[in-house]
Amino acid sequence: MNLAIITTTGSNSGDNFIYEGFKNLLPTKHYGSVFLVNKVDIPRNNSYKEFISQSDLIVICGSPIFYDKCYKMKWQNNILSYSKSSGKKITLIAVGSNFKGSADGKVVIPDTSRDNNYTSFVSRYREVSFGDFTVRDRYCFEFLKNSGISNVKQIVCPSLFAVDDDSVQDECDLIFIIWGDTFWNCEVPSQKILETCMAVQKSLASKIKNKKVVWVCHDYESYKGLLNHVSRNNILFSNNYIDFFKYYKRCFFAFSMKVHGTMLLASMGVPSLLLQLDSRASIIEALDESCVAPSTPVEQLTDMCLERIEGTDNYRNKIRELKRRYKEDYKEMLGRLNLI
Repeated sequence: MNLAIITTTGSNSGDNFIYEGFKNLLPTKHYGSVFLVNKVDIPRNNSYKEFISQSDLIVICGSPIFYDKCYKMKWQNNILSYSKSSGKKITLIAVGSNFKGSADGKVVIPDTSRDNNYTSFVSRYREVSFGDFTVRDRYCFEFLKNSGISNVKQIVCPSLFAVDDDSVQDECDLIFIIWGDTFWNCEVPSQKILETCMAVQKSLASKIKNKKVVWVCHDYESYKGLLNHVSRNNILFSNNYIDFFKYYKRCFFAFSMKVHGTMLLASMGVPSLLLQLDSRASIIEALDESCVAPSTPVEQLTDMCLERIEGTDNYRNKIRELKRRYKEDYKEMLGRLNLI
């Protein structure tokens, strides 16, 4: 079987963490060819049609494809139109949402009863769907149910398997502030979130003397902006996402804005505290963990970080068991789809 995998490449390393997990769950040795299609390029040219024409199935995996006015997104409309005209089916594996978040951590799901464009858009996926819808967060699950889709199942994001090795690292000498200002669905301004991160960084540095607190950026624009506030020597960034696996192996704990930074650490058995900036953050509920609202006082955020650090051993054991269980869930799901 040949697969055309719709993903994002080159813009944000977190997207690559998803794909690495997907590869570990679905080894490419089982397939004739796997074609990567960068969803950003789809509206720009027709090269994706060549890859899809050579494939037996289109796979959209791990992306937040449902969000405010998602029915206007060109790459999805192009894929849906070509899928229908070519007769190629689409399977959605652990796709997600990106709905608006508030300062107190609440998420607003679009009212599908007031805008029937959502229902029409989702029905286009249903027309070309191969198997059940599988989603990675409860807000996406609720949105699809509200849109009239009954065959929806929730499963953990593949990024949990980006590192398929839960052995403890020998040198974990860094605490991370995982920063990114690529969130647009949070009512709290980026500058305010940055101020919170800087306050937490200062607090953790004062309380944990034997670890260095550094910043991590997954994309160049966030890195470039952060250079206006933080010394280059205190920021980890690379244009090659593979480097992040080396960086993260040194991490002891993280205060995180980026859900896939948190998920990559989880795949290594390392705890973190994640801010709920939009609905994407709810992915970590599959880890039996909760996010924290941006309005939480810095003193409380610091205490929560220290509490999670104290529970590192229990966290690692929990993640080891969850990975085992969720891997079986994926095996069953992919088996039903005849993908393994």
